[in-house]
Amino acid sequence: MDVFGFKTVDSLPALYHPELDILAVSDLHLGLEKAVSYDGNYVPKFQLEEIKEDIRTLKEETDASRILLNGDLKHEFSHTRFSEKEEIEEFFKFLQRVFQEIIVIEGNHDTYLEDIIPEENLAESFLEDGVLFTHGHRRIEDKEFETLVIGHEHPALELEDEIGITEKFDCLLYGQMEDDRNIIVLPAFSKMAGGSGVNKMPSSELLSPVLRDKTDVRILKAIAIDKEAGIFEFPRLHRIQ
Repeated sequence: MDVFGFKTVDSLPALYHPELDILAVSDLHLGLEKAVSYDGNYVPKFQLEEIKEDIRTLKEETDASRILLNGDLKHEFSHTRFSEKEEIEEFFKFLQRVFQEIIVIEGNHDTYLEDIIPEENLAESFLEDGVLFTHGHRRIEDKEFETLVIGHEHPALELEDEIGITEKFDCLLYGQMEDDRNIIVLPAFSKMAGGSGVNKMPSSELLSPVLRDKTDVRILKAIAIDKEAGIFEFPRLHRIQ
C-alpha cells in the first residue's frame, strides 16, 4: 500500500521509502518489560528479540540500506537503568550489522541516549527531499517540508462489534495538515506500548502538538496494521465507529 511515496511492508508497523531508501519505524520503547517489572508486575523479557526478528524481515523485504528510528528508542524518562542500556547497546550493534546507515531521532523518552549511541547517529529531526522526520512531541514552527512523518501518538483504532465488544488495532494515519502539507503518523513498533484510540479521542487529548494544533485529525485516513491479521485500509477517522 502506497502513502506519499512510502510503502507498507509485510503487515509490520513500518514504512519504506524506495526513493530515499529509508526504512522508518517509531516508538520501540526498549526496556519496557523491566520498567513494568520494577513497578511490581513481572513481564517476561521478549520484546527485543521480537523487534530484531521483525527488522530482519523488513530488511529482507526491502533490502534497505538505511534505517530511521523516529523517536522513543528507549522507555525510561528520567534515567537509564543498566538493563535498558544493555538492550540498547545490543540492539544498536545488531543494526550496525544489518544497515549501512542508522539515523536515530530523539524522542521525549530518549534522555541520556547520547551516553549510549554515537552522537553522529543522533538528531532532533531529519529532512531529505522534502520529507521531514521528527518524533512529534515538539512543535514544528518554521520547518520547510512537503511530507511530515511523526510517531509519539501510538495511534490505534477502537472498533466495536455487533455485540458491543471493543477491540483495538494499531494503525498508521495519513492525510493533510491544515496548511495542506502531507502528514504520516507511524504506529508504535513496540508490541507492549499501548495504543491511543484516535477514532474515539477528543482532539484536545492528543499527545502531539502537531496533531492537536495543526491538523484536523478527523479527516485523516487510517491503515490498520496487524502482524497476524494483515493490513486493512479505513476511511477518514470521523466515519469510523
